[in-house]
Amino acid sequence: MSRLFPPATALAILTLATPGVAQDATRFAPSGRATTSIEIALPEGAEGPARAVTLEWGQPHLRGRTLHTGSLVPFGEVWRTGANAPTALETDLGLMIGSAHLAPGRYLVFTLPTAAGWQLILQPDAGQTIATYDAAQDLARLPLRVRTLTSPVESLSMALIPAPDGLAAEWRISWGTTELAIDLHAMP
Repeated sequence: MSRLFPPATALAILTLATPGVAQDATRFAPSGRATTSIEIALPEGAEGPARAVTLEWGQPHLRGRTLHTGSLVPFGEVWRTGANAPTALETDLGLMIGSAHLAPGRYLVFTLPTAAGWQLILQPDAGQTIATYDAAQDLARLPLRVRTLTSPVESLSMALIPAPDGLAAEWRISWGTTELAIDLHAMP
């Protein structure tokens, strides 16, 4: 029985044929984009275009990390409430979120986590980033209800959950063992 390749040559062929991780290799982005939306039902007999409230955010993942550290959502610092770009709220009708009245439009969402609680911060969308965040642009700072979850949520998740009677909804933000919530109501 003869050998086709000496061991050193076989190793070189295997090394070249095995895909390696090169610096310029195509990769998955560490965080994707996520969207959730809730449609607004018009009163019976009313006509008009469909209306909705939509949230869009960058969806980071824990991947073994811990929240509220120096590098991952630290306490006392305004957070863009997602990855890569600020979270956006778009509404086709007037809304009341907590005690804030919002006209139809697009808003940016920031949060301020503290050990004592969280605040939801809403600003008009003027193309700002977390690096250009200016508190003077805040339309509202609203307290969020905070609940500790028994099982951690791996990926930052948001949901708009209608109340059983449909007259209100709850906006929930969950990540790690933290769940935040605030109520919203459609305005005529």
